[in-house]
Amino acid sequence: MSKAFVAIHCETGKESPVIRKLMEIKGVSEVTGTLGLYDVIIKVEAPDSVTLEKIITKEVRKISHVLTTMTLMVI
Repeated sequence: MSKAFVAIHCETGKESPVIRKLMEIKGVSEVTGTLGLYDVIIKVEAPDSVTLEKIITKEVRKISHVLTTMTLMVI
């Protein structure tokens, strides 16, 4: 099992719709709103690193109002 934590910076005021979309993505096991440089932290789990990368790049980063992400791969 591959895991990563992804810190997400959203457009101001758009955190709630981004959180709702994140909760719909298969593989996203935790979603937490935060205060500070990043607005949301998520935990992503997948059977392998290739699938994990696809979830982050093809789904998470494509959500409207997501400006930047920082991915922390679990070792």
